[in-house]
Amino acid sequence: MTGGLPFERLFSLPAFEGMRTVRSHLVQQPGISVAEAISIVQAVEIDALGFDLVASAALLDIIPASLSNEGVPFYRGCIRQVLLTFQPSWARTMLQGRTRFYATLERDEQSLFRQAGILDDPPGDDFVEWWDALTGELRLIVDMRKFLQGRRAERLTLALEEQRLAKDGIDEKPRWVGLDDNTKGYDVLSFEWAEGNVVNKLIEVKSTIASPLRYRVTRNEWEQANRSGIAYVFHVWDMTQDPPILHMRTVEQVRPHIPVDQDKGKWKDVEIPVGPPPA
Repeated sequence: MTGGLPFERLFSLPAFEGMRTVRSHLVQQPGISVAEAISIVQAVEIDALGFDLVASAALLDIIPASLSNEGVPFYRGCIRQVLLTFQPSWARTMLQGRTRFYATLERDEQSLFRQAGILDDPPGDDFVEWWDALTGELRLIVDMRKFLQGRRAERLTLALEEQRLAKDGIDEKPRWVGLDDNTKGYDVLSFEWAEGNVVNKLIEVKSTIASPLRYRVTRNEWEQANRSGIAYVFHVWDMTQDPPILHMRTVEQVRPHIPVDQDKGKWKDVEIPVGPPPA
């Protein structure tokens, strides 16, 4: 357990070095407790005053005992484990490349990545393999987070539509089309009154936490929207708010943002600002 310590204390050179020293004593004297090992470090190690031994003890619960206690492998293993455990928002910047990422870090964080060889030029194959594996894992985490955010937005739309249908006296339930087939070009099939008849209402659900607020529309979604006309609507949920806020956009409100194919070039998706609804 990390004892509620802030991430900045755990992800620091004093915490890492203190943990490495404590681990050394645990290996040298099997059977002693962590508290006893820390007492020994405080009594005999010259650098003990520079360690954050409280954070070091917390890290012992996170870092696998099998991790090498030496040099670069130690730092790379610790960095990976702590980042994947706590998933700080700044870790996503790693996906933009090592130099760009390094420039965004605070000095203490830079020192840890220097120990891992981030500034080696040219980088060794072992660094590239470690970097690619770590950023690959982070990319999966980011993608999963976006996926779950999108699913939450779809549930919000389903709940909203169910309430609206009941209020409007329509004896139907909204259908979660996107859960069964995400190639349809819309996520929820709902219904509404039109000239005394119940007609289909196709809803494409978007979620966003971007600043400024924006969402992406794919070519497949737009082609379905363009075919459906007034029967199609975009639900864009602002997930930065609690509870999330819905912005609805019609096909005609979205149309001015849609690119035009040029020669043999065809657009695949487009990013659209939420902004105020067009008049």
